[in-house]
Amino acid sequence: MRRRLVIIAVAGAIALPVAGALAQAEAERRVDRAIELLRQAIGPDARITWGMRQVDPVTGRTRLGDVVVTTAGRRVTVAEVLLTDVSDTRLGRAELRALQMTEGKGERSDLARLVLGGVPFPAAGQPVDLARLEVGVLEAEALSIQSTDGTIRLGRVAAEGYAPGVLGQATAEGFEYRGTGSSSGNSARIGRVALAGVTMPAPGQDFDIKDVTLRSASLEGAALVDAEKKVDLAVGRMAVRDWVPGRLTDLAVEGVTLGAEFGAMGPGVFRLGRAVMQGIDAAGIATAWSTNVQPPDPAPGVPQLVQLEGISAEANGAPLFSLGRIQADGSLAADGVVGGALVVDGLRVTLPRGSVPPLEQLGYTEIAGGMEMRGTLARQGGVFGLSPWRTVWNDAATLTIAGRFLDMPAPLPGTTLDPDAQTAALMAARVEQVTLSWRDQGLLGRAIAWQARQQRVPEARIRDQWAQMVMAMPLPGDSPAPRGRAAPPAPGGKGAPAPAAGGKAGAAPAPGPAPSAGGPDPLVAVREALAQFIRQPREIEFTLRPPRPMAFGEMAGLMGAGPTEGARQLGLTVRLP
Repeated sequence: MRRRLVIIAVAGAIALPVAGALAQAEAERRVDRAIELLRQAIGPDARITWGMRQVDPVTGRTRLGDVVVTTAGRRVTVAEVLLTDVSDTRLGRAELRALQMTEGKGERSDLARLVLGGVPFPAAGQPVDLARLEVGVLEAEALSIQSTDGTIRLGRVAAEGYAPGVLGQATAEGFEYRGTGSSSGNSARIGRVALAGVTMPAPGQDFDIKDVTLRSASLEGAALVDAEKKVDLAVGRMAVRDWVPGRLTDLAVEGVTLGAEFGAMGPGVFRLGRAVMQGIDAAGIATAWSTNVQPPDPAPGVPQLVQLEGISAEANGAPLFSLGRIQADGSLAADGVVGGALVVDGLRVTLPRGSVPPLEQLGYTEIAGGMEMRGTLARQGGVFGLSPWRTVWNDAATLTIAGRFLDMPAPLPGTTLDPDAQTAALMAARVEQVTLSWRDQGLLGRAIAWQARQQRVPEARIRDQWAQMVMAMPLPGDSPAPRGRAAPPAPGGKGAPAPAAGGKAGAAPAPGPAPSAGGPDPLVAVREALAQFIRQPREIEFTLRPPRPMAFGEMAGLMGAGPTEGARQLGLTVRLP
C-alpha cells in the first residue's frame, strides 16, 4: 500500500507540470490564432508586436501590453489588451485601452476604451470577410478623430447583436464634428441616438425601403451646418416605434429649424414645432408605394392621426407664412366604410410688397384662413361622400363643395396599381350630386370699390355694369337670338321683372329631374342669380343633380351638345340662400 501511494504521488508530481504545460500551450495557441486572424483582417502587410504578454493557462485570460500594429502608412498603438474566452471558433471578449492611430499627414485617432465580444472566427483556411462579420457586443468610449477636413468626437457608443442585415440595439452619445480647412464652417452634432430591433440590407446589397424594419429609434439634440450650401438644420427630438409592415407606427418630431437660402428672397428660416403620426402602418404603406401596390387599409377600430403644429417661415427677418395646425385623421368602421378628415387651421401668408399687385390693389397685405375636408368611402359600390370640402379666406370668401359619387376606384390592399386602369376607372365613376357654394365676405366688394375709385364713379354704377355684362354675356355654342328679339334685360333695369321678396333673384327649379330638351334654359336662371349676387354679394349655390348618375367621361362629352343642353343633362340649378 505504501509503495502504491508513493507511485501515485510521483505520477502526480510529474503529471501536474505536464498538464500545466499542455494547458499553457493550448492557451498560447488560441491567442496566436486570434492575433493572426486580426492581422489577416487588417491586411497582408500588417505587423503586430507587443512589449508584454501574459496568458493564464487555467482561465485562458490574456494580457498584452504596449501593442503596436503597423501597415503601409498607418500605425496603431494600444496600451493594454485583455482577451477572455478565446476558442478556436470565437472571441469571447477583447478589451483595448488607450488606442491611438496615426496615418497620412496630421491624421490621428484616439480611443480611450474599446470592447468587442462574441465575434465568431472564420472556418480554418478561410479569410476574414468584414462584410460577413458578426459582433455580439461593442463598446467604445471617448473617440477623437483629427484629420485635414476636421475633428470628430464621440462620447460613447454601445451596440449588441450585430450581424449582416441585423442589429439588436445600439446607442451613441455626444457626437460632434467640426470642419477645418476647406470644410471650415461645417459642423454636426447629435446629443443622443438609439436604435433597437433593426433589419436592413446587408453590406454590398442595394438599399430598398421594404427591407428595412425598426422596432424603435430616437434622436435628440441634432444639428447640421453646411456653410457652402448655407444650410443650418436642427432637430430637438425625434422618436419612432414599430416601423414594421403590419404594425402601427408611432412617430413624433419636435423642434425642427431649417435655415437656407430662399432664392431671390434671401436667407430664410423654416420652423416646425411638432409633428405626430399614430395608428398608421407606415412601413406597410412605404413598402406598397415602393412596389406599386395598393397600401393597406386602416386597422379596424383604430383611429389614424397625422398632425403638424407650429409651422412658420421667414425671409430676411420678415414673416412669409405661418400655420397653426394641419391634422389628418382616418378610421375604418366595422361595416367597411373608411372615413377621413383634413383640417388646416391658422394659415397666414404675408404678401411681400409688390409680389401680388392685384391683391395689394384690393387692400390685402396677407392671405389668412383655413380649410376643412371630410369624406367617407365604401368599397362596396365605390360610394364616396364629400361633406364638405370648405376653404375659408378671411375677409374675402368661403368656398364649400359637397357631393356624392358612385363606382369610385377602391382597389383591395395589395392590388397592383396600373395608372391607365386607374384613370379609366375614375372616368367611369359616376356623379350623383355635387353642390358648390360661394359665400362672399368682402372680396367682391373690394374689387368693385377698387374699380369705382379708378373710374371715379359710385360703386352702385359698377355693380350695375357688371350685372348687365353677366346678363348679356354669350356662351360658346349658344344659338344667336332671333332677329328683332333683344337680349333679356338686366335685373333692376328698365322693363326688368321685379326681384323676389327679400331682394333675391328667383331661384332655379327645385331639385328634381332635369328639364327635357326644349324646356326652360337653366343658364338664364344662372345669369339672373349671378347678376343679383353681384348687386347684393352674400351667398350663391350651384348644384349638379343629373336625372341619373353620370360618369365623368360622359360629362366631358356634353359640351358638344352646347352649354344649354349640357346644363339640362347635368341638372344644373342655382339658388341664393
